[in-house]
Amino acid sequence: MIVVADFWLLSVALLFSMHQISVRKGTLKADTLKGTFVSIATTAVMFSVISFVFLLQDSFWGYHFSGKFSDFLLLMIVAGLLHFFLARTVFYQCISRLGANVAATLATTRIFFAAILGYLLLGETVGPKLALAAVLVFAGVFVLTFHVVFDVYGIVLGLSTGFLTALASVFAREGMKTFPGVESAVIGTAVGYVSSLLAFYVFFYALRGVFCRPWRALKEVEDREKREEFKKGLENYLPFVAGGTFVGFGHLLRYVALSYCGVCLVETFVSMYPLFTYALSGIFVKKAEVFSLRFFASAALIISGTVVLLSVPVPVKL
Repeated sequence: MIVVADFWLLSVALLFSMHQISVRKGTLKADTLKGTFVSIATTAVMFSVISFVFLLQDSFWGYHFSGKFSDFLLLMIVAGLLHFFLARTVFYQCISRLGANVAATLATTRIFFAAILGYLLLGETVGPKLALAAVLVFAGVFVLTFHVVFDVYGIVLGLSTGFLTALASVFAREGMKTFPGVESAVIGTAVGYVSSLLAFYVFFYALRGVFCRPWRALKEVEDREKREEFKKGLENYLPFVAGGTFVGFGHLLRYVALSYCGVCLVETFVSMYPLFTYALSGIFVKKAEVFSLRFFASAALIISGTVVLLSVPVPVKL
């Protein structure tokens, strides 16, 4: 069962990397800001629909309203806003200034922020094996992606991403401890993404006077050739739809893991995703340096961290 739990946590990192590859392909032809909106909207709609399946079950209502379900919803909304809205927006800005590689390195500081916040806010302790695994994984990502930069603002953005994602995990951990399991993870993912979608729309569309309503714009295009060209333009956002699907299920698995595992353990596993991303980019984005010496050195460090992590006890409830 422990092997299953470890595979579960590694799957989160893999899904996150598939999300990043999809978004990277989408940004080649589509607007990044609108693509981000499409990605968040995809996950919000998808998990809202899935949530209704559970909401129609009498057993769900009897179980969740036997306790403080409102506290659970509030915690998951806060976790969603911190991660899906704030952290993602800050991270994309960091990528635009420093590039994806340096941004990934800085965001991986989530491991250390998770350890600090887990200790200060949740009373979690970090054993020597977990501490060693965290250092090895971070070192692997550092070797893989780091380049010398002097953009202080960009560095602050990257570190803020790590802090916000770790803080979001603290809130998610508290919420999922209250109502552990897949059903609660689905509801938590849905409310987090719907809240983030509304926040994103208000701050980036409504306040700027820009309304994302492609169906209305399509009606206004009378010329048949222009209509076809407009539809092809919409097809450029399909990678963002795929990305929203991958990351949505990644967060679902992450929330289930946070039901039973500490914040630092989960975040250390999740932070392995740059290695998957780097390898997959050679297949889907044709990155030339995918099998460079840097890649193999990074892989050795991250795999070493993984081996240490696999020796850390993981609850069998996963």
